[in-house]
Amino acid sequence: MVEEAQLRTLDKTVLVFGQIEIIPNHPAAVSSRIAGRVIDVKVSDGESVKKGQVVVEVESLQLGDPPPRVQYAAPIDGVVIDRHAVQGDSVEPNKHLMEIVDLSEVYAEGRIFEGQIAAIKTGQKVRVSVESYPTNEFIGTVDLLSGTLDAETRTLKVWVRIKNPDLKLRPNMRARLNIVTAEADSVVTVPHSAVLGEAGNLFAFVQSDTDELVFERKPVVLGMKDDRYVEVVEGIFPSDKVVTLGNYQLQYVTTRKPAAAGGTNAPAATHDEPKTADHEHAGAAASPLLWMGLALGVLLLANLIAVLLKKRAVTTTEAAVPPSASNAPTGSVSK
Repeated sequence: MVEEAQLRTLDKTVLVFGQIEIIPNHPAAVSSRIAGRVIDVKVSDGESVKKGQVVVEVESLQLGDPPPRVQYAAPIDGVVIDRHAVQGDSVEPNKHLMEIVDLSEVYAEGRIFEGQIAAIKTGQKVRVSVESYPTNEFIGTVDLLSGTLDAETRTLKVWVRIKNPDLKLRPNMRARLNIVTAEADSVVTVPHSAVLGEAGNLFAFVQSDTDELVFERKPVVLGMKDDRYVEVVEGIFPSDKVVTLGNYQLQYVTTRKPAAAGGTNAPAATHDEPKTADHEHAGAAASPLLWMGLALGVLLLANLIAVLLKKRAVTTTEAAVPPSASNAPTGSVSK
């Protein structure tokens, strides 16, 4: 997969981890003003309700035939998140029956380190992502900073306000907050995935303008980066097509050419894999292995010859030695 390098306004960001929280003044409680018992509960946990919608009905303990009933309505538009009332349950005055919260806006709460505090200000743009919707990006703004640091972690709480019309963001979801602290206009940028290598030896693969199967490995020098793109100071120009998917495997791909058959009329080359501009480097890397193999073969042959010569010398020596005196016939000595 390839993507064009482009001139973009690049954001300098501070990454903060946190979670989704309810905005403190957005919940509302439904409670009874009289003693009695629950006759009917008309909503369930997680259900969306409108302001004025009847959510629970209570029968009073006051005498009457029938006893008087009181209906309680939702005080706000929102979602039922905490329902205590069940049918037939006794009710005391001011008893908490259920809680409804407005989730049209939520907070993403995070913690910034002491060294980052100077860069964070209210009103800054924030890009928020959650695991539940990995392809979605939620835009918010820094709404509030805590008045004091945590004594143990030396961090400061920050709250980011996010619009949530589709109610996708729910309390206690884990979140990543990319707080935009500065911007750089009209810089050459590529996705993070286009750059490979280590510090001091970074590179990217650029697709040829004439052959879409040819990729050139180019060293690059990087500048600032955000959570999506990185600035390329040297090595890549706008409109260059860089490989963003499959570039890791492309490092090890070489061009293979079969032996020509049928004279000059045979095809020049057949490519089993996409070509890269680094196939010469692959051949150069293979040369030391070839020489090592040849050297090893020569050593084995020399050892074999030495063993054969030694064996032949031993055989020749044994043939030249006369029979031992102990094996000669002995005469008898008469006294």
